[in-house]
Amino acid sequence: MAMRSRTVSGNRCLSDIQIRQVDEYALRLMETIGCRMSSAEGLDILGRAGCAVGDSGRVKVPRWLVRDALAAAPCSIDVYNRDGELALALSEGACYYGTGSDCPTTIDLDTGERRQSIKEDVARLARFVDALPNMDFAMSFGIANDAPSGTNFVHQYEAMLLNTRKPVLVTGHGRNDMVTMIEMAAAAVGGMDALRARPPLVLYTEPLSPLVHTAMGIDKGLVCCEYGVPVIYIGSPMLGATSPALLEATLVQAVAEALVGLVVFQSKQPGAKFIFGGDATVLDMQSGIFSYGAPELNTLNNALADMAHFYRLPFFCIAGSTDAKALDAQAGMEYALSLYNATLNGCNLIHDCGYLESGLTSSFESLLFADETVSMIRHLLRPLHFDDDSVPLRLMDAVGPGGGYLAEEHTLNNYRETFWFPRYLDRRRFERWQAAGSRDIRQALNQKAKVILAAHVPAPLAGEVVRRIGELVACHRPDV
Repeated sequence: MAMRSRTVSGNRCLSDIQIRQVDEYALRLMETIGCRMSSAEGLDILGRAGCAVGDSGRVKVPRWLVRDALAAAPCSIDVYNRDGELALALSEGACYYGTGSDCPTTIDLDTGERRQSIKEDVARLARFVDALPNMDFAMSFGIANDAPSGTNFVHQYEAMLLNTRKPVLVTGHGRNDMVTMIEMAAAAVGGMDALRARPPLVLYTEPLSPLVHTAMGIDKGLVCCEYGVPVIYIGSPMLGATSPALLEATLVQAVAEALVGLVVFQSKQPGAKFIFGGDATVLDMQSGIFSYGAPELNTLNNALADMAHFYRLPFFCIAGSTDAKALDAQAGMEYALSLYNATLNGCNLIHDCGYLESGLTSSFESLLFADETVSMIRHLLRPLHFDDDSVPLRLMDAVGPGGGYLAEEHTLNNYRETFWFPRYLDRRRFERWQAAGSRDIRQALNQKAKVILAAHVPAPLAGEVVRRIGELVACHRPDV
């Protein structure tokens, strides 16, 4: 069930005037500076739609075309699980959580070694996501580095499709990857008609900041438009590197980059399922990393959420990630602040839960910690309701001043529903904690993750479906 943020309007970063200023600057950027469109089909679509197209692929997008695209785009999108059940209702204030994609390394659950990830890691992590109550969707969380050249995204989708019922967010090298993955999804759900009616996958794709819309990024989104598959299209500008070293300018650039994608996809297919957002943060000038723990990332998430609500578009953002290399106090702080912030913002798809090392490393323990953090946030933000049941004056009168509630039957009947109980955080007194081995949080999560992974068996697909998916993977022609 979705977490519904109760304070979307109360966590705003931008005033109404500032929202309109950002919108105006983004429109001016698109009209006067424009962008480069490297997709031949995308260039043709924009030219026929009324854009000014230069010889080098430079395109200027008029504001009326942006307004038409916003009017055509749906304000809510439904995504289904592998069994055709509604799993993600992406509408105002509904928050869902999931992993990120494409970590080149992982922390081995058994040895604790940081090593290159392989396809089996993607499969095991997808099975783990399938077991976790607060992870609503899966991304690969690793790269199938052992797959044949140019086929890793298709192999990663196979690993996920066979190991979780939950919706899967995918990416790919281009058109061929997307066609194959859509065919795989159709095989799993009972055919193309079923896929169009109840899509179980979402594409994540992006431009190349600053202001370049690549054939790789656009063409796979155009394929999704043809099949009714939702598309996330967001820029990832880095302050000081691929955007100006200013929050305001970077926000405007990220908005403009996403809106160009919106125009392309709505011009291709009016009503195309489009998800807005941005992955914007700083280039850390000391380490050279794309910082996932920076406060600037959260500020930009806030502002982008304001723009998503203004445009009435579903929203995708980063949270639950860290620049820490291990599951330590830094990771805990950065996970909690970003997840709480994104939930208050009403972000629909909150991805990258469990990332370590600035998105380079995955681990079972960090994902389990993120799941616990989401559980606490969901409890923390439950709405309050005042009535005679929630304020039992008769009981309070019977207990009276100076009395106690511990022995009351009312307490026995209510505390399990009222209280949040940690599954992995430790509340024991020191002596009991010491007697049990003095384990820290990472050690406790490691032990529990092994138990969950050993016990959980995802619902299987029929044998003929598994064989058909395998054939599609084996016959896939890579884009690169």
